[in-house]
Amino acid sequence: MKTVRALLLLLLLAITCAAQRIPNFDRAISLEDKAATSANASLGDLNGDRFPDIVLAKGRHWPLVDEVLLNDGKGRFNRRHALSERADRTYTAAVADLDGDGDLDVIVGNDAPDEKVIYFNDGKANFTFAGTFGDKQWPTRNITVVDLNRDRRPDIVVANRTDEAPGANYVCLNDGHGKFPSCRALSPESATTIAAGDLNGDDVPDLVVPHRDGGQSYIYINDGKGGFAERHPFGPAKTETRSVALGDLDGDGRLDIIIGDQARGGAAVYFNQGGQKFSEPLSVSDVNESVYSIAVADMNGDGYRDVVLGNMEAPGAVLLNDGTGRKFSRVSFGDKQGAVYGLALGDVNGDGSIDIVAARSDAVNMLYLNSLNLRARGTKPGSNFQAE
Repeated sequence: MKTVRALLLLLLLAITCAAQRIPNFDRAISLEDKAATSANASLGDLNGDRFPDIVLAKGRHWPLVDEVLLNDGKGRFNRRHALSERADRTYTAAVADLDGDGDLDVIVGNDAPDEKVIYFNDGKANFTFAGTFGDKQWPTRNITVVDLNRDRRPDIVVANRTDEAPGANYVCLNDGHGKFPSCRALSPESATTIAAGDLNGDDVPDLVVPHRDGGQSYIYINDGKGGFAERHPFGPAKTETRSVALGDLDGDGRLDIIIGDQARGGAAVYFNQGGQKFSEPLSVSDVNESVYSIAVADMNGDGYRDVVLGNMEAPGAVLLNDGTGRKFSRVSFGDKQGAVYGLALGDVNGDGSIDIVAARSDAVNMLYLNSLNLRARGTKPGSNFQAE
């Protein structure tokens, strides 16, 4: 009897180890009634009820009103209102507690000639104009909000696409009260997005500035005070990178760089080798894909960081990492409509799995709810991709 029981336990263990948790995103929910030129989405608890709400960044090159969508706790967003009365050319509406009062404020990065705007939260998801930052003539695409100088207040990194005129990306430091009285030039690369993360293990965020318009991409090393005099090139001398994200894909404790290069197609990983050194790019998706946005999270609860891709006129993709960062199982989501300019990941309905908010231009903004299924390894959930 003991022998049979032991054999049954071993069999159960073998089945469990051989199983793979496969997310499914068939539950697709429209967040709007009609398509618009949206560019991004942010998730965060805006009204203090512990449920993640959504801010939709809308406009791009055409003025539209940004929107706040409040979660009912079950992943439904029927309560909504305008962020403000301003119609502007928004690329990013990021959320962060700028003034240290415990609630999430909103930072809006607009394309020229619109002002870049700060809105303070009253704690109940009602927002009031709190000032501007930077120069309204900046051709701003995306902004990154991160504490650069260890003062426990979020700062702003501005990515400006300057392909038609000389320009720069900027760093705007928080004065401690949620205001940004001055900004200083960071780098001259034409950029549509900048990623922040500790790339060298000194516990302060560095910046990855990928070139959008045929130039060299760089990593800027933080001196701990928000200064970035030290820089290191990565990747080819000429790149057209639209999207970037950071994540430890191979489990070595170092952040790797994932980019979507329009010149080469698809998504590729640069593995962090330490000492400001990165590997050659390793393709991890179909080179025929035009990747507009990238996000990183554990989408199936196996402890490994997965990669989520938002594409132009093609379904999105969740690349499930086997733990090496070099082999992925692919799960598709969404349809071929529009272009997914922005992604926000989070558990919106409290079921313990990470859902996807897709901000789309020329298509309706969407929420894709994640239903995890336990399938035996070898059951085909989608296509498999072996990086080469």
